[in-house]
Amino acid sequence: MLVMLCNYAHDRSLKLLIARGKDGFLEKLSSSEFVSLSRSIESFVTQCETVCGKRSSSLRGGLQNQANKFVNRFHEERKTKMSLLLDNERWKQAEVPASFQDLLSAMAKGEISLALLARMDQGNEECKAAEYVEIDGNKYAVVGTVLMLLKMVAEYCQCVEDIPSVTLDILTRLIEILQNFNSRSCQLVLGAGALQLVGLKTITTKNLGLASRCLQLISFYIPIVKQFFAERLLPRQMTVLRSFDKILKDYNDHVQEISNKLIAIMDDTFNHCLSKWEVKAPVPSLTFREICKRIRKIHEAVVDILPPEQIKDLFIQMNNSFKTHLNKQLIILNVTNDGGPKHGLVTSELVFYTECVQLTSGLDKLDNMNDIWVRR
Repeated sequence: MLVMLCNYAHDRSLKLLIARGKDGFLEKLSSSEFVSLSRSIESFVTQCETVCGKRSSSLRGGLQNQANKFVNRFHEERKTKMSLLLDNERWKQAEVPASFQDLLSAMAKGEISLALLARMDQGNEECKAAEYVEIDGNKYAVVGTVLMLLKMVAEYCQCVEDIPSVTLDILTRLIEILQNFNSRSCQLVLGAGALQLVGLKTITTKNLGLASRCLQLISFYIPIVKQFFAERLLPRQMTVLRSFDKILKDYNDHVQEISNKLIAIMDDTFNHCLSKWEVKAPVPSLTFREICKRIRKIHEAVVDILPPEQIKDLFIQMNNSFKTHLNKQLIILNVTNDGGPKHGLVTSELVFYTECVQLTSGLDKLDNMNDIWVRR
């Protein structure tokens, strides 16, 4: 009799669930509302099973079906929002509200707080916004879209905490939104798509630096998110975690492409300037003055955005490019290190250039500049 009563209650509850789901009502529930419904149904089913001593799967199955629909709407809303945010992003540094900093600090420790997410949604900020995101002693200059993306990542993780049955589904959707951000941001910045969408006149060095730093911040959280899901997946589902490794590689490759672009900008500058350069007084020549001016300009653009070690590596590679083009021009001009007047003029030019680069980039010393000379 108890089994029959419990089955009857489950069937009636399931019909009600299906009826309310037909018009999409359940899919329109907020995350907290759906979680409340899910917990109520799970509690009801558990209590029935305790009373009758028999497991029932019909109502749980109906709830799982609605949960899948909820996850689909949950994901589509955020994917659409991210697309709109990216298409309107001007790639300028954004301030970091205290609530975002608190959330990101917690995420860095592997913690996802529903209270912090709720605080962010309320939008009541008592503390002054910061200039950077600070994690583990590192500063990250970011754009507003990246803050929203990381908030979404936290929401996906919170959804898993609230509805464990959708863990795998949520994981695949989160991977998709991370992939979409990487590919779309590449189109907008490196591909210069933002010029048409938001009317930027050009993609500046600062835009490139910001994009790089944003990617690095997201890359910091990818292993943390991977571990979060690893602790919640079944053993047979673990293979899907490899997607995080691919995403991390894609993000790191994207960062390298941006660095290559910055180096290419200066490579073009060196080629353009040095191809017209002649070894003659006075020194420093207008050519070397212009080169140093461009170097200072690119440094000013990235010094408050990129970390010191990345700036150092960037300028080392730029210096290598400079030496390559200078070597080519010296060959064309037939100038050698023979101790003659022209050799002396080139040496004076190099002293001016070396001082400029060392003062600007913070490099203690440049690589041996003697390799600009052709061995005779």
